[in-house]
Amino acid sequence: MDALRLDALPPASAVLAVVEVLDRESLDGHDGHDAPVRQTHVVTAWPLRIGRALDNDLVLADPHVAPHHLQVAVAEGGVRLVVGDTRNGVQLGALHLTAGERRELPDGGAAIELTLGRTTLRLRLPGHALPAELPLEPAAPVRRHAAQMATAAVALMAGLQVSTWLDNDPDGWLRAAATTALVAIATAALWSGVWALLSKTFTRRSRFGWHLRVFLYASCALMVVGLLPNLFAFMFSLPVLADFGFVGSYAVAGIAFYFHLLAVEPARPRLMRGVALAGFCAALALTLWQNQQRTDHYGDDLYLSRLFPPALRLAKPVGTDRFLEGVSALQPALDHHAKESGTPGAADDDNE
Repeated sequence: MDALRLDALPPASAVLAVVEVLDRESLDGHDGHDAPVRQTHVVTAWPLRIGRALDNDLVLADPHVAPHHLQVAVAEGGVRLVVGDTRNGVQLGALHLTAGERRELPDGGAAIELTLGRTTLRLRLPGHALPAELPLEPAAPVRRHAAQMATAAVALMAGLQVSTWLDNDPDGWLRAAATTALVAIATAALWSGVWALLSKTFTRRSRFGWHLRVFLYASCALMVVGLLPNLFAFMFSLPVLADFGFVGSYAVAGIAFYFHLLAVEPARPRLMRGVALAGFCAALALTLWQNQQRTDHYGDDLYLSRLFPPALRLAKPVGTDRFLEGVSALQPALDHHAKESGTPGAADDDNE
């Protein structure tokens, strides 16, 4: 490889500006100053032509960018933008510029970020102030994430084994525990691998560790959310908590889905939140409708399918007389339901 020739670089006095192509994956969670730069273009003459065509000054390999997408010029202390023949336009913060539109931007002393298609550019002029130097990240965050993931994996495996022990006979528990462990490991690897493949396809980075961490945290949260409504319903005699415990599970699943999508499309966190929220609402509405069709009420039809130790119950016991009064009050509703459903004998009971 030939050595870099310093005489081939333009002199400092000829550099009018610098345009940086930011890494799409790093845009989420950054303010733009610390976003890694994927490509740098030195501007030595105005106007600067940007697009996919080879006769541009800055050629972008983005299929969502037009052949001649944008022209940028600096004059009289301001920045002039001229949008070319493009169907996607140019995004300038909250402002969207359409094809053929011209815009004069005052130079506020800070870098200007523009989004063309799915490419974000940062225009830096000589007078723009540079942000402070960022310190190098130590290796501690990596170790911290590894420790957190290991803790979540141990907690998840312990919870699965306890559930397996409760659901199986002592003689067959060891075999069931081994099967549960293998299924959990295979599910985590397959789930994270599929999401990592999607991330690799759209962002050129697999982010397998990110997806595995989301899976572990979400699985632990689902175990807790699945247990607490039934436990509190038993403790305080509030069956409504158990009836609608699935709402919390759907919320956890929606949050996990959002973080998975964020690694696939990090440049559009608002859109990903909308997709996750739409999925949560659709699943919730479908479950409520199915419950209503199956049991004639919106909650789950089973209450406390797994009993807890009586010592955990805090609600006061109900006397026999009061219990029988409550059961008698159900008789008219049961007769009405039997009559509507056409149960044999319901009409005879009404006549009697």
